[in-house]
Amino acid sequence: MVKARLDHVSFRYNGYQDTLKEVSLEVPEGKVTVLLGPNGSGKTTLFKVLLNLVTPQSGDVFIDEETVQAIDRNRLSKVMAWVPQDEEPSFPYSVMEYLYMGRTPYLGFFDMPTEEDTRRIEGLLEGLGIIHLKDREISKLSGGEKRLALLARALTQEPELLILDEPTAHLDLGNKVMTLKALRDMAESGKTVLFSTHDPNEALLVADHVSVISGGEIRGQGAPSMTITEEILKTIYGADIKVVEVDGRLIVDLPDVSKNI
Repeated sequence: MVKARLDHVSFRYNGYQDTLKEVSLEVPEGKVTVLLGPNGSGKTTLFKVLLNLVTPQSGDVFIDEETVQAIDRNRLSKVMAWVPQDEEPSFPYSVMEYLYMGRTPYLGFFDMPTEEDTRRIEGLLEGLGIIHLKDREISKLSGGEKRLALLARALTQEPELLILDEPTAHLDLGNKVMTLKALRDMAESGKTVLFSTHDPNEALLVADHVSVISGGEIRGQGAPSMTITEEILKTIYGADIKVVEVDGRLIVDLPDVSKNI
């Protein structure tokens, strides 16, 4: 089944040419879908359209075959959670206080978080290896620590569809592996995961489905082995990239730049 779908969507910012051009894209339910493309290819804008943060000039966006415009904001925040590339809170919240805000869709206007909310949040922090940061001010975290806190906050919403804009940016290798494994585990538990990256090896590691975007257009979508090809990668990245098999796994081999030094 398809969880989310864009049907011939075009979008442009005022006074600019189209950022998205007739984009049709499907996000399978209960799978990890990776939106793969170079910087400036339209990945973030596509997410904003999907989240109904901006309205396309043409085309339709569907969640569970219902147009996204027909879903009220409170219900939409239970269906989808968004992890941006970065976010700077306007107040000096602790990590725990910041994560409590993720429970807002489930609380009445005057309700306070419950003990169950606290246990749920602490469990998420424990699972992501950042429970020791729960009382730290979020604005004083390192880039990698903040990324994990943003992910934890999204998970507190208990979304059906988790959307992440380059979730491994600024993470060291250990935290990158932990984050990718967490996303894979979420799909195994039945959640739908959609994230963007410009690194094809991340897609090869965890994706069930890949959509390749470049210049605001979808260049291919399907299984990773069918979409992450030398021909497509050379076209969108403009480099002599090789796709090779190592121990039964496909990996992308970068060109030897030392020859040009």
